[in-house]
Amino acid sequence: MTENPPLEWTGPVATALTLGSIVAATTLSPSFSWREHALSNLGVSSTEPGTTATVLLFNGGLVAGGLLGLGFAFRLYRETHRRDRRLVAILLGLTLVSMALIGVFPQDRPLHVPVALAFFIGVSITLWADAIACLRADGPRRAVPGVLTGTGNAIAWLGWVLLAPTPSEGLAIPELLGAVCFATWICVRTVSRR
Repeated sequence: MTENPPLEWTGPVATALTLGSIVAATTLSPSFSWREHALSNLGVSSTEPGTTATVLLFNGGLVAGGLLGLGFAFRLYRETHRRDRRLVAILLGLTLVSMALIGVFPQDRPLHVPVALAFFIGVSITLWADAIACLRADGPRRAVPGVLTGTGNAIAWLGWVLLAPTPSEGLAIPELLGAVCFATWICVRTVSRR
């Protein structure tokens, strides 16, 4: 039995809320294109794909998911006394705060790019740190999810840097892949903690 049952599923619920809001915003947008736009275009009504509904869904989903996910980070921190695992929980918390701040500082705000970079870099750093902590404590098998998802996020971004015709074209694709890697790791970590 877990020490914090109410916090047990906050991670998966947060990821479902966030990803669901993003998908709903892309569906409601009159002109969103995965190959042409960034997901953040949905968070401001001054862009072609942005509408009042997409702004509320996209930004609201990021803020709500980030805040809800902090419960999961808190649970991970509280369930161990090992320094490396507590570091993972702190990194996770910082990454979730960065995710929420993307919604607070949408694309038309000066802090948008720094918080978005902090989120996507934080995803790989957090997942790799978890892989190292698992490797040290539990062996290679438990490290696999962190290695695969952290590397998957990094490869998505590297592929975009190498293959995108222009710096902003198709940005939504690595953004979504990174978010899916992060969500997958959170769900795996939830199940593996039971």
